[in-house]
Amino acid sequence: EVIRDEKGKWILRYNFFLRKYSIFIAELCGILDSLLLLRKQIYDEVTIQSDNLEVVEAIYDNKLECSNSTLVRRIQ
Repeated sequence: EVIRDEKGKWILRYNFFLRKYSIFIAELCGILDSLLLLRKQIYDEVTIQSDNLEVVEAIYDNKLECSNSTLVRRIQ
């Protein structure tokens, strides 16, 4: 994961190990971890970019019918 400021400068880069999870779950976990790190750094506004349409749709879906709704809800 790479976290950048509004000018594109790297703030933080990190890796994490997820056992055998799908790409979908790994993306959601990466987004949530990034948001939690940024919260600790007192960032008020963030933009999340993902090239995974399934992840983007899950985050923006208000119905939360996916099996990972708890993870998605925490991101929201």
